Amino acid sequence: MSTETRREMTVGAAVLTAAVLVFAYSSSGIGDRTAGSVLSDGAYELSARFGQVDGIGPGTEVRIAGMPVGQVVAMHLDPYYRAVLTLRVAGTVALPEDSAALIQTDGLLGGKYVELEPGGALDTLAPGDSLDYTQDSVIIEDLLGKIVARAKEQRGLDPTESVGY
Repeated sequence: MSTETRREMTVGAAVLTAAVLVFAYSSSGIGDRTAGSVLSDGAYELSARFGQVDGIGPGTEVRIAGMPVGQVVAMHLDPYYRAVLTLRVAGTVALPEDSAALIQTDGLLGGKYVELEPGGALDTLAPGDSLDYTQDSVIIEDLLGKIVARAKEQRGLDPTESVGY
């Protein structure tokens, strides 16, 4: 056998081995993240719909009472242009059905996170359920604009006109 033929057979065997490994990996289910199922570490996923999710993205921390219990793993828009977040929550946390998800800011200018507030229901949310009660992200610029408009009104000025400094 010539050196060139031997090289071609070695490359062919390596490509065939790589193809078999890729097929075995993809059909084994490793890395699958089926929404609503309990994951291998006991964590489970919930969804929540928001009108505003400024400052939130995959990897954002999910907390209860300030303690980290999970993270945002995905986000997309629903048909009504509302943001849907997929939250991965530790399996040790059983949330009542009437729990709420709020987007909070860590301090005045800190990063944002999702705060879960447990409700009082006896039944708990199952993997894949949706949190029905949500509070959108507060945008600091909008809040400051409202404060300035209120101050102008109290001084008798038109809040829609800019101050000519």
